[in-house]
Amino acid sequence: MNTTFTISNVSEPIQNTTIVSEKNRVLLIEDNPGDARLVEILLEESDLVNCEITHHVTLTEGKQELEKGEEFAAVLLDLTLPDSRGFDTLKSLITRFPYLNVIVMTGLSDKALGLEAVKFGAQDFLVKGAFDSDLLAKTLRYSIQRNGVLKSLEETQRLAHIGNWEYSPDIQLFSASDETYRIFGLTPRQDVFSAEDILLENNPFHLFFDIHRETISTGEELTKDIKIQHQDGSYHFVNIRCNISLEGGSWTSSGVIQDITDRKKSEQEIIKSRERYQHIFTKSKDAIYICTLEGKMIDFNEATTSLFGISHEELLGKKDMHTLFYPKEKAKDLLLQLKSQRSVKDFPIEVTHKVNEVRQCLLTANLLVTEDFIGYNGILRDITELKQAEKLRKARDFAEQSAKMKEQFIASVSHEMRTPMNAILGMSNILYQMQLDEEQHNLVSSIKQSSEILLGIVNDILEVSTIQNGKVVFENKGFNIRELLDNMMSVMQYKAQEKDLYFQVILDDNIPKILNGDKLRLSQILYNLVGNAIKFTDSGYVKIYVKKMNGILDSVQLKFIVEDTGIGIPEEKINAVFETFTRIRTKERLFEGTGLGLSIAKNLVEQQGGRIGATSILGEGSKFFFDLLIEVGTESDTLVPEHEEIDYDDNNTFKLLLVEDHKMNQLVARKTLERKFPNAELTIADNGQIAVEILTERTFDLVLMDIQMPIMDGYEATVHIRKNMPQLKDLPVLAMTAHAHIAKDKQYLEYGMDDFVLKPFKPEDLFYKIKKYITQGRKVF
Repeated sequence: MNTTFTISNVSEPIQNTTIVSEKNRVLLIEDNPGDARLVEILLEESDLVNCEITHHVTLTEGKQELEKGEEFAAVLLDLTLPDSRGFDTLKSLITRFPYLNVIVMTGLSDKALGLEAVKFGAQDFLVKGAFDSDLLAKTLRYSIQRNGVLKSLEETQRLAHIGNWEYSPDIQLFSASDETYRIFGLTPRQDVFSAEDILLENNPFHLFFDIHRETISTGEELTKDIKIQHQDGSYHFVNIRCNISLEGGSWTSSGVIQDITDRKKSEQEIIKSRERYQHIFTKSKDAIYICTLEGKMIDFNEATTSLFGISHEELLGKKDMHTLFYPKEKAKDLLLQLKSQRSVKDFPIEVTHKVNEVRQCLLTANLLVTEDFIGYNGILRDITELKQAEKLRKARDFAEQSAKMKEQFIASVSHEMRTPMNAILGMSNILYQMQLDEEQHNLVSSIKQSSEILLGIVNDILEVSTIQNGKVVFENKGFNIRELLDNMMSVMQYKAQEKDLYFQVILDDNIPKILNGDKLRLSQILYNLVGNAIKFTDSGYVKIYVKKMNGILDSVQLKFIVEDTGIGIPEEKINAVFETFTRIRTKERLFEGTGLGLSIAKNLVEQQGGRIGATSILGEGSKFFFDLLIEVGTESDTLVPEHEEIDYDDNNTFKLLLVEDHKMNQLVARKTLERKFPNAELTIADNGQIAVEILTERTFDLVLMDIQMPIMDGYEATVHIRKNMPQLKDLPVLAMTAHAHIAKDKQYLEYGMDDFVLKPFKPEDLFYKIKKYITQGRKVF
């Protein structure tokens, strides 16, 4: 039976109605029709208005009604029903719906049962036949008001994340507020646990059973923080407070539970922040301190004591730590800025160390003003090493700039020297080939030899510049060691013969014939050592020894010794002879030269991993020696000849454009070319712009292009030809320049030039390259 009716006032008839949300709903569970009707009549007679009653005759039907989720202000429950009798009726209902306001109705003989029901969790009880309309209305009114209070309490608990519970194991009673369920991540009024449920260890509320036992054991109020796990697996922190009471021999625990996760996280963050600050404070390399404006230290880290060089106790005992700042005027400026601006950043100041060492620092500080303190916190950063490093960097930059300027200066000077040298040597070569009498021949020969000496000096200066700037690149090509020594003998024997010296090369038989290395650099080292030996030896001999010291895998370690019977070197000056611009002087004569040859030899040996040295006896002679580890090669590794034979008739006709602004060099080039190629048609342009204009009107087989010229230089002219004159894409252009570094950096290739001839040019080099490009055409890179 399911009857729902509304009582609006005492005169309105009873009628079936639908549920109205603003009315006070009462659930009546009563199987006796008379008793049910009596309740209805009494409510009609009472002054309780807007009361809606839903009636069911069994406990099962009543539970089904409650399972719908509708709210009831009170439940009038008969303890004796067709499907449940006695105290179990109430227990069954409250266990499933612990939040209900239940009013138990009992018979006259069961009044004691009603009292027990209140203890178990019922709000009140009524004895059938002993209550009238006023008592019924009063009981229901109290229940309705209590329901409103409970709702407000639940809302308050929800906002504060505080729940409450009560547990009486003797009567199997457990109840908890909605917020208690929410704190555990459970759904209120859906996930409902009984006193039996919380006994299970895997139950989320099992901790209430543990709290109950712990509180009984101490007999005092218990408060503790506990870490719990939500149903979603996350962990939360809760604070639990529990009291215990004893009534009629039954222990009951009750308490509150609050979710303090946010507070715990904040506390942990504060702890972590404090630990981070403490770590920074104690481990920082910067001095961090707090002091009063008068200079009394309040707190500081270990770096502060290290910076000032005094102990913790000494620094605390200082009346004014500002006396450690230097100069004193700076400390006054610091305090003035702090007071006016409340902060300073990167304030430069010096700190006096205990051992009178001055440290340069940057100070960042902020004014601190509270009710009981006026001072500032400061961070002192020691920048002494940075300052020193900055000075070193500036010195290095200055040195690099100076070295670059020196290199540019040497290159410029060498260019200016090589340009007239080209004219002098060129004219000397032309005159040397003419029909001259003996006196003229000797004069021209002297000019030629002097010019070659001067050119050697210029080359030495350039070589030293190259070595000092780390621009030497060593080749690893096959060469015949015996041919190298034979060539050196052929070149140097004339100078030895001029002084009537015995000149000999002694080569060990066990030295491999073919070696892989830098033939040019080895020759350069030997020429410098042998040339020096001949220069400083007036009688006797100059001997060259080549000895095999060790064989290491596929390499061999050779020792070269140049021995002479010359003037010798004082013992204290032996090491100095390898320094740049060191020259040997005697009382009788000053020997010509730059003093660079031995320095160049030393650098070339050491940059290949070798060692060089000398021994000497003044007046008897010297021995210069060096060793090198050189790879063993085979015949197939040997180089092709520098200038392979080219089948070309010098009487052939070809057109050549010479672009040169120096009049004397124009004359040398013209005379040299006319003697070699009598049928060549030579055109001369004074600069790059004139050359471009000529090339637009006439065709040529080859262009010799000077680089440094006015109006338009050689690079600009070549770029213009390659970009704007496609009809000349196959025209060979050769740089003809006094810039000695052109062969090393190969910059000419980037501008579209094909090759170069270095001034002062050797006629055979110039002739070879002209024939090569006229017969083979342009070689595109």
